[in-house]
Amino acid sequence: MQKFKVRDYLELLQENELVTSFILPSELLEQEINSISYNSKQVISNTLFVCKGLGYKKEYLEEAIQKGAILYLSEHKEESQSDFPHIIVSDVRTALAVITCMYYNYPAKRINIIGITGTKGKSTTAYYIKSILDYYLKQQHQKDTAIISSIDTYDGVSREKSKLTCPESLELQNHIKNAVDSNMPYLVMEVSSQALKFSRTHGILYDVGIFTNISEDHISPTEHPDFEDYFSNKLKFFHQVKNAIINLDSDYIGRILSEANASSSVKRIVTYSTKNNGADIMAYDIQKEGVSLLKFKLNSTFEELNGKEIVLTMPRTF
Repeated sequence: MQKFKVRDYLELLQENELVTSFILPSELLEQEINSISYNSKQVISNTLFVCKGLGYKKEYLEEAIQKGAILYLSEHKEESQSDFPHIIVSDVRTALAVITCMYYNYPAKRINIIGITGTKGKSTTAYYIKSILDYYLKQQHQKDTAIISSIDTYDGVSREKSKLTCPESLELQNHIKNAVDSNMPYLVMEVSSQALKFSRTHGILYDVGIFTNISEDHISPTEHPDFEDYFSNKLKFFHQVKNAIINLDSDYIGRILSEANASSSVKRIVTYSTKNNGADIMAYDIQKEGVSLLKFKLNSTFEELNGKEIVLTMPRTF
């Protein structure tokens, strides 16, 4: 994997207007970074250590320095290490995402990524899409689809139960890199409001972005203080999407469509519904058979879909 120098990270952060101050000796600027970490237990030689998190303690930085960190990134100068090389930034979470994209050499640009956000239905939608893509890819003798969800994460290298719906940017970019290195053509991922609020997905431009619905949820002192904070962070999704797929049956659909139309990244909007004949794709005659089979028909502005009957089997993950 290509290694970048301290100078490269500093210049990148400056280009993104995140740097407020720094102390970096000239000789350190030419030093290559071997690792980026916000976990002092995982620090190795020549690590760029990131001071972040509500549970952060100055002892973590001291341990990181002992283990080989050569500079730290933080929103505040650490008084006990004020002369130690550092970069102070205005937003440490966004800064972490920015440098992580470079560290892994921008893997999101080398794979087709489908993102799903909304209050309900993200996991079900993600696994249906993976199942459909896997069936197609098998016929083409290609690798299966990577997935990052609230249930599990599979990137071609590892499969593990998920701790977060969408992991921190450092882990997220590593999963994307693993999928790219495994020659997987697609990655499907759930995109949570917390991921959008705290810039975990910063630097990712989704080839397709699906907005399922919005309703009050995740309102708490540790997540979102009120519905407006939750909703406005969800809407940030459209500023990272090329092709937006939107549920016309969602509450607040006017505001959702307005945000999608205002986005400079969105090039196309496709709507779907079970009630609105004006949708690009409308499902009707919806029937459930047992716990695993779903049948429905389509009215669509897309000729190849109009009048089709769709039969879906619940993905095995469920």
